[in-house]
Amino acid sequence: MPSPEETTEAAREYLADHPETEDALVALLERDADGEPWNFAEIALDSGEFGEFISRDLAKNIDDGYRLQHPDALRAALDADGDFDDTTAPDSSTTPTAAATDQSSSTTQASRMWIAGLVDGDLGTVAGLVGALVAVAAARLVAAPAVFRDGYVVSPANDTYFFRYWQERLAARATGIFDFGLFADMGGAASTRPLSHAVNWWVTVLFGGVEAAPTIAAWLPVAAAVGLGYVVYRLTRLLTGDVRVAVAAVLFYGLAPVNVVYTSVGFLDHQAHQYLWLGLLALALLALAADVAKRVDTAASEEATSVFPTRAHAMDARMWAIAVGLAVAVAASAHTWGGSPLTFIPVAAVVGLRVALDVRHDVSPVYGNAPLVAGLTVGAGIAFAAHRWLGWHESIAAVTPLLVAGGALAVVVAGEGWHRTDLPATGLVGLEAIVAGAGLLAYRTLRPQDVARFRTRAEDLFFREGATETVSLFSPDFAVVFGPLLQLGLGFYFAVAVLAVATWAVARRYEPGWLVLICFAWYYTLLATIQVRFAGQLAIFIAPFAGIGLVYLLAAVDITRPVDVLGRAYNTRDAGDTTRSQRLTSAGDDVDTSLLDRVEDSDDTQEVSTLRLPSSTGKRGYLVATVALVLVFNLILVPPLVGQTTHDRAQFDAAQTIDTHADSSDRAYPENFVLSQWGDNRMYNYFVSGEAQGYGYAQSNHDQFLTAEDPDGWYDQFQGRVGYVVLTDRENAPSENTAYAALYEGLGTGVNNTTATGHYQLLASVDGVRTFAIVPGAVIEISDPTGNRVTATTTVTLGDETQTYTRSAPVSNGTATIRVAHPGEYTVGNRTVSVTSTDVLDGNQTRVDRDGASHVATSSSVSVISSRVEWM
Repeated sequence: MPSPEETTEAAREYLADHPETEDALVALLERDADGEPWNFAEIALDSGEFGEFISRDLAKNIDDGYRLQHPDALRAALDADGDFDDTTAPDSSTTPTAAATDQSSSTTQASRMWIAGLVDGDLGTVAGLVGALVAVAAARLVAAPAVFRDGYVVSPANDTYFFRYWQERLAARATGIFDFGLFADMGGAASTRPLSHAVNWWVTVLFGGVEAAPTIAAWLPVAAAVGLGYVVYRLTRLLTGDVRVAVAAVLFYGLAPVNVVYTSVGFLDHQAHQYLWLGLLALALLALAADVAKRVDTAASEEATSVFPTRAHAMDARMWAIAVGLAVAVAASAHTWGGSPLTFIPVAAVVGLRVALDVRHDVSPVYGNAPLVAGLTVGAGIAFAAHRWLGWHESIAAVTPLLVAGGALAVVVAGEGWHRTDLPATGLVGLEAIVAGAGLLAYRTLRPQDVARFRTRAEDLFFREGATETVSLFSPDFAVVFGPLLQLGLGFYFAVAVLAVATWAVARRYEPGWLVLICFAWYYTLLATIQVRFAGQLAIFIAPFAGIGLVYLLAAVDITRPVDVLGRAYNTRDAGDTTRSQRLTSAGDDVDTSLLDRVEDSDDTQEVSTLRLPSSTGKRGYLVATVALVLVFNLILVPPLVGQTTHDRAQFDAAQTIDTHADSSDRAYPENFVLSQWGDNRMYNYFVSGEAQGYGYAQSNHDQFLTAEDPDGWYDQFQGRVGYVVLTDRENAPSENTAYAALYEGLGTGVNNTTATGHYQLLASVDGVRTFAIVPGAVIEISDPTGNRVTATTTVTLGDETQTYTRSAPVSNGTATIRVAHPGEYTVGNRTVSVTSTDVLDGNQTRVDRDGASHVATSSSVSVISSRVEWM
């Protein structure tokens, strides 16, 4: 039972949402003062207002009707609102100072109420939510030391630099935040993830332009993750009515390692946008479903026909406002990432199963789903318009929402017809499957090119190999069951049992809101089973179930107040003497309801709208220790997974070394292109040339180059296309006599019994990262030498070490030609030859004659410069 203070706060919030009900509440206070129970027919609230009044625990259900929970608390709320009586109105004698003080106090109180309204609770609840959101942000700052380096933002992973590439180029082109024409002229950025790129450049321009791009790249993912944390809170609170579960859900979402990776500081990719819009999409669907269920539950308590509550739902302006939000979420989700058609599969499942639930429980599908279908249809229209008029995304991304919206309309209409018959609801599910199959067959016939594109995209998403994120969540490499632990933390194990129980329950009762969450959770579990990349989305939808599981565990050991497994869905009690267990078996099935019965037998199984610690010191300690243990265990799993995506200091230094060398050598793109392992390629090229649009060349050529027998033989292929090579240690390194052995192990200078190269100049070798400049190399030509082979030797300083660099060549037609990649004083036989850095970079040739003279010729000139050489 809520305290009087909690009831007063709840009444104030109710009045803020429904100011038109003040007169009705005054009359209700007078009616309740008679001391007799009252029912819905005796009061002036409509069904929606009455349902929400009950959901806020302002009245309690007794045998013969209802009584107010705390009449004095409701009266206090009406007094504070100023309309119950006029005793609080200031009179004309009030001094200006007192009036100002009252106004300030009123403003402060209004601010507090506004903040409390955002979280649907008191200030203690606000503090709990803020703490959870701080934890969400803190987890995403684990990578901060690796991201913020020497005034640069070094984003993790590889694809982030593709988004930064377009972010900076589009922001540079924008004339301001009102440059709407740029949305229709984004070039290659419009191809697969247009909305993500559009938001990135727009926010960048909003906060100062290109100069602010690194800052936005660093903090936008964190901000989106915190925003999604609030969405998870609202979603969970709406379903469970339990603030403890909602805050726990935020923490489980916020500390899920795989989700942290994709939304960590600096990780400017499509995931931050995709996850947020996906959460908003699910929240809109759930809010619409929850409202219908609440109205139906209230009507059932009054033994009214189900058509009236659903009609009230369809006529409620608030539901149409949510439908507008749904439309925006649909349109945004269609253009956020390349695989956006996958987003709408669970939406289609929700609509199909929702209509079947409506029919089974005698609820009108047309009225109950009118705002939902309208939101899907308008959102699909917006998505298609963006494709048609702005050139955004592929046709399949724009057509998929239209297919879902059209299918939803057909299913709802068919469901309404089915509702008017006596046929079983299971038959409707079969009809829906037939309609869906027929629709897909017709689409395949009419749009074969789209179907072919679907197949191509599916292959890209599900059958691409070589990336860590393409393995299964339940990989045998981690004994199957430990994969979820590493990617999702302990929350997965708390969630899976509750998800199974909730699925069992929804199959037997009318809980369309839980249906939304269950469909999304199972769907992303399936996708994550195929590829672990989808575990990031799964973390969002299992978080509420994980929160329930944790709080139920704490209640089971008597540390905290009890919690219903389904969390008092929609914040209403069952009507009359019917228990939740009885409603579960209303379909005629014998199910094990002991778990639910245990909760229902407790007087404390009510909406928990506040956070409070147990009064017992011992229980308080156990509670804090248990929660801390669970969360700390999750937090321990975050740094190792995040560390797999960040670039270490040696890699960043390699990029800076190349950038410095390219500037001093006057090399511009593509002559300063960096060839590296494809997983790091965009990072190197972003910091060297800014050209981080693709890594296709590196992916196609890097491994072939490493296994080549003669690295110098690749120079002609690299000329004008590749300027630098970065090599790192490889577990399965190519065998000896390969480019990898010559460069990584031999440093290009011939150490470790390898062959020295003539086109690869080592710039740096730090912590297993070898950085080379590809150079034409200086040519030493020796005329009329003695012997069959000539050798040129010098010393090369590599960091703190000095090594011997030796190159040799056979004598042919009385001449030997030796190409060297390092400047220095070379010993050739009994002579010394000076080679400068300019000679190496320009490919100049030094000819040594029998008379001891040497002649240097540039690669672009026939002029000869004479000099003398010293005889040894």
